[in-house]
Amino acid sequence: MITNMKTTRIFDLTEKARIYHALAQMSSSFSSIIRYCADLEQAGALTPKAKNRFQAFTVEVQGELNLEILEHVERIEMEDWARGGKVREKWEKYLQNEPKQSSKKLGNTSHK
Repeated sequence: MITNMKTTRIFDLTEKARIYHALAQMSSSFSSIIRYCADLEQAGALTPKAKNRFQAFTVEVQGELNLEILEHVERIEMEDWARGGKVREKWEKYLQNEPKQSSKKLGNTSHK
């Protein structure tokens, strides 16, 4: 977790990582179901019509789950983006107001 400058708000990276990891695992599982339906059709356990129907159901459920999850993730990302932007803006303001050091203090010994 990364703490925001001078605030108690925290960027919870582990929550996002857990969600993205679960989404990737789930997508892989849906992909496996699609392949298994094709394998079962080739083995004669499913008719082509049943295979197509179950693959379509699988894609539908995957899409619905993805939309639900991604709506949640979008909220998290937008909040983090806004908070991160505030930190960056404060940092830029700090850098703009920082007193400029003279070239002697920086060790600049240019010869003329």
